[in-house]
Amino acid sequence: MKYVVQIEDKSFEVDIQERNGKVQINLDEKPVQADSVQIKNKKIVSFLFNNRSFDLEFSKNEEKVSIFLNGKRYECLVKDERTQRLKRLGAAKVETRKEKKLKSPMPGLVTAIEVKEGDLVVAGQGVIIVEAMKMENELKVKFDGKVKKIKVKEHQAVDKDEVLIEFE
Repeated sequence: MKYVVQIEDKSFEVDIQERNGKVQINLDEKPVQADSVQIKNKKIVSFLFNNRSFDLEFSKNEEKVSIFLNGKRYECLVKDERTQRLKRLGAAKVETRKEKKLKSPMPGLVTAIEVKEGDLVVAGQGVIIVEAMKMENELKVKFDGKVKKIKVKEHQAVDKDEVLIEFE
């Protein structure tokens, strides 16, 4: 999957591919060695990048990610290749209230389901956690509603754009 990551006034193309159980990462079309391990309350990640170690603290809000490194905060805007292409083509946004489905934004593993069928949910509520590249991502609903059908189970691998939960 290709992403465009903007940090301050710089933009980077990140291509992440999994082949034969190994993750290959290209940064601006150049291969890099990277690995990560989640530590301390699931907010801090020890990140190994080209044989240098960094302790990063992440917080996520919609498509923005804040990274704290050595006491400095960096705001990152992350967009996948498909979103970037649609934006360039001027495609209209899908009205999330009409969508009624929560889809996985990335391939990963469902580690927790925080609701059950029939539960009422409110905008901004976390409903499911998907782990990708050793990071847990809490997915939140963008509208008030009721859980109609949970389409996945804990410890299930999911693909990008796979429907996880349907709402009424």
